[in-house]
Amino acid sequence: MSAVAVRDMFRSHPEKPAHSEAMSRCIDACFNCVETCTACADACLSERDVARLVACIRLNLDCAAVCNATGNIMARSNKAGHRQLLEAQLANCIAFCRACADECNHHGEMHKHCGVCAEACRACAEACTFMLSTMRMPA
Repeated sequence: MSAVAVRDMFRSHPEKPAHSEAMSRCIDACFNCVETCTACADACLSERDVARLVACIRLNLDCAAVCNATGNIMARSNKAGHRQLLEAQLANCIAFCRACADECNHHGEMHKHCGVCAEACRACAEACTFMLSTMRMPA
């Protein structure tokens, strides 16, 4: 689902969720990261020296799984009573995205797909960090 579609959904939601712009940005970044990490893992598996990329592949797949869960949770806008859980999920996503970006940076010079993945992971970590900080401000 694109950020535009998510924004439209939040605008039409009966409860008009607070921070819908930050939520839309976070959801979009999470699902972009899922796609990019999955594609990077696949590209790594196509490289000649796959053994050197095993840690990268695993982290790509783990990051994609965490980002997918985070995006799905964020898309359900009614968060009443679950603030601590959502904050923990966002913090977990940030940690995975930063770790994946760092790992991909090690290979970015040699494998362009890793550089692209590192960028997507950094963008997702940034969007989740912004969402986390936005949640801590009054609506």
